[in-house]
Amino acid sequence: MRMANRWTAWLAGVLVLVGLGGCAGGMMGGAEPVSVTVSDLRMGTAGVLEQQYFVTLRIQNPNDREFAVKGVVFDLELNDKSFARGTAPTDAIVPRFGSTTVEVETLSSLTGILRQLGGVTGPEGLPKSFRYRIKGKLHTAGMGGTLPFDERGELSMPGSAAAPK
Repeated sequence: MRMANRWTAWLAGVLVLVGLGGCAGGMMGGAEPVSVTVSDLRMGTAGVLEQQYFVTLRIQNPNDREFAVKGVVFDLELNDKSFARGTAPTDAIVPRFGSTTVEVETLSSLTGILRQLGGVTGPEGLPKSFRYRIKGKLHTAGMGGTLPFDERGELSMPGSAAAPK
């Protein structure tokens, strides 16, 4: 009889764990991925070894449930070259079927700047636009902990006629 009770308790425990796993999966089940794109990039302070930029991110939520962003961590590439890293706490609410913007301080090193300048060649000088890739995680409340993102786009230089892609 004692063996049957242990077996029953074990089986009940497994069923509870399976049930909880199903509930956790159902919270995000069918959810569309959020989109994080670069909306703006502006210079902060510039030193010889380190430069500060402010990146405005647009977070778009295609889901029928709002969520709170508690922090963001990302790497930013320009023209396929590592450029800057950003991390910041934030208290932003992304509405259901909506979007919001957050501004994040990023840091680039002298190496990141030299990589970009090394790609500028020709008599035209600076390019009219930059391709970018932003890859990282949103730390959230209400959407399962962290949401990874990996987006690509194009930033036009102020005053240029380059069309965004």
